[in-house]
Amino acid sequence: MAFAAFAGAACTPVIVGPDETAVADIGVPAQATDDFNVLAIGTADADGRIVLRTTGTSVARGETVDIGVMGPGILWGAHFMIVGVDVPVELIRFAVTQGGGVEPQPAAVLRVSVPKTAQPGLYSILVLRFGRYTIFSGGLEVT
Repeated sequence: MAFAAFAGAACTPVIVGPDETAVADIGVPAQATDDFNVLAIGTADADGRIVLRTTGTSVARGETVDIGVMGPGILWGAHFMIVGVDVPVELIRFAVTQGGGVEPQPAAVLRVSVPKTAQPGLYSILVLRFGRYTIFSGGLEVT
């Protein structure tokens, strides 16, 4: 009976053998949009300018840096933390991005102080706002 339901769903198997190529038309549903999401982060340079990237950023152990966090819903009332390590995070200000060829987005500038004893690795940034949360998974690399 389960096979009949599967066959009735208009699925056509694509079989590919060694050294063969196949072409398939695969429908992909539209990605859900959310009004609360971290899209990119970046570290401030010596001039205080922050280039935001979707790939995350890195901070050395023992270093205190300013980072930017950008995305819809990163507005007043948001609270920030680094998951998995005791890293103090201080909110410096809320802002709006500009430039880069993309629509302006809400953003926040945070001061992050990584202890010298922190374990190197990838850490996630958690943002809480009015009972909702979003996570930028592995967005901060401690080196």
